[in-house]
Amino acid sequence: KTNFNVRRAAIRFLTALLTNCTEELQDIILESGPAGFSKLLDLLEDKREVIRNDALLLFQVLIRSNWCIQGIFVLEYGFERLLRILVSKYGSDGNVTIEDCLSIILTLFESNQSNQSYFRRRSYIPRLFSFFERGLIGEKLWSIQKVTNIHLLLKIIQTLVSPTNSNENIIACQRTVKQCGILRRLCIMLMLTTVPDDILSETINTIADIVRGNIENQQFLGSIMDITAEVQQPIFFNMLCVMAADKKQSFRLRISILYCVQCYLYNNDFGKSMIVQTLFPQTENVANQYTFGHILMIGYLSKDIVASWCSGIALSHLIADSQLYKEALLKVRLVVDQSKTDAKTLMEISIDLLQNSSSSFCTRIAVLIFLCTWLSNCSLAVQTLFSIENSISYLVSQICTQSIADDRELFIQSLCSFALGLCLVFNNNQIQLYSTESLVKLIDERIRIDSFLEKLGILSKSEFYAKALQKPQLKLSKSSDMILDYEFAHLYETLQSLISHMLTRHDINSTVRTLIDPMSTKLYAQRALTMMTDDNDFIGRVEQININKLKEKQWIEERDIDKKKILALEQQIQEIKDKNA
Repeated sequence: KTNFNVRRAAIRFLTALLTNCTEELQDIILESGPAGFSKLLDLLEDKREVIRNDALLLFQVLIRSNWCIQGIFVLEYGFERLLRILVSKYGSDGNVTIEDCLSIILTLFESNQSNQSYFRRRSYIPRLFSFFERGLIGEKLWSIQKVTNIHLLLKIIQTLVSPTNSNENIIACQRTVKQCGILRRLCIMLMLTTVPDDILSETINTIADIVRGNIENQQFLGSIMDITAEVQQPIFFNMLCVMAADKKQSFRLRISILYCVQCYLYNNDFGKSMIVQTLFPQTENVANQYTFGHILMIGYLSKDIVASWCSGIALSHLIADSQLYKEALLKVRLVVDQSKTDAKTLMEISIDLLQNSSSSFCTRIAVLIFLCTWLSNCSLAVQTLFSIENSISYLVSQICTQSIADDRELFIQSLCSFALGLCLVFNNNQIQLYSTESLVKLIDERIRIDSFLEKLGILSKSEFYAKALQKPQLKLSKSSDMILDYEFAHLYETLQSLISHMLTRHDINSTVRTLIDPMSTKLYAQRALTMMTDDNDFIGRVEQININKLKEKQWIEERDIDKKKILALEQQIQEIKDKNA
């Protein structure tokens, strides 16, 4: 009893010291040698549950932000010890001890891909998930503690398959998660009526990361049917309906579904092709049935700002990085007004939405993002936009607007500038009225090049842009945050400099031309235009090469840092073993 009281008091005292002097105590524990650290680890094996639980609280603080201690903990079978504690709690997924174990595992995973790889290679993922397998699909009521525990489990899975990890680690973890049945169980959770809303949202976010860029997992998600409904539909279709047409559902849930749609479409030509086909007239057998395309169009044209923004962003992902699908969507025709028989193209409808004074800010943002994605690297889309009456004049008028009452309208100006700049970069010069030279002249005379470039750059200075660039996951807390997403932010980052380069070079050329004999001005203009057109492909290749070099450099730096940390850990462990020998 004396030993118990002394031991428990010592653990709590150490925990308090660590909480208030974390780095100092971490250094002291490391310097104390292997014996001290081993005794702390042995506390996780103590048969007295109270001691073991206090030790878990101690390690939550001890391992925080310290790679050396984390490495020793992992290599001294820390994961194994935690999993044994979880096994001892089997059948009680609402226990606070489980929260402590999962919190430690999550801390060990965050910003540490070495620990994630170790956990996967030791086949710990199936063991961890098997503990929760029954609880995930149970119909019983969810306690607050169970919600917390399942939330931590989902965060652990998300960390393992996070898009910010190395590609090698992502692929391996996605494969393991699929093979051990986690993806299937998470999909089943979507059919249950007892799952709390916040857990449902995180489940969808987790599914999204598991399928992102993985063809096998994407096809699996697309094939799962909701067998609980009267009319069986794919789960993915039902999620799309909630996002685009069910404004009674929570904002968080609908944004989670949008992220899942984005991840499903990411590098998924099969999925994109399937949805694009549903935007065209269907056969008589399915003419009266809703399709993926119908649902997206309903959302895109909706007065509900969440539905219109989410659907517009989803459409931009549908055609991203695919000239084939961009050109296919140019042929889509819809009858928006049932009182009129004339069908309009999807691009004409998009321009109408922009020009409609009743369109919300979020709707116009989504339409412009969709339009800019459409115009990028697609000369035929640019040519089609030129042929739509008042389309270019609308963009110019928006850019020229001086009195802006709402600061958010500055984003509209910046996106209109980006759209007009893309028309300049990807112009095939098939429409004489809007040739490259004519567009540059229009910008110079109506807007002024310096003013145009200033408004083009507004977006890059906003906090929304900086936040969107950080990672693919959509972290939006309210509808006013619905402005940019990760993919578009990267598109803007890549092409903004190219637009600026073309206009800046033209501005310099114009200054030089004023010093040239007037008789040679026409010849000079022709040569300059030829150079500008011929250089477009070259500039694009240079931009892409620079981006690839930067990514490669970052990857090499991260790899070298990981190697150094692993080497340091191995040396420390060897020193500990030598002292014990």
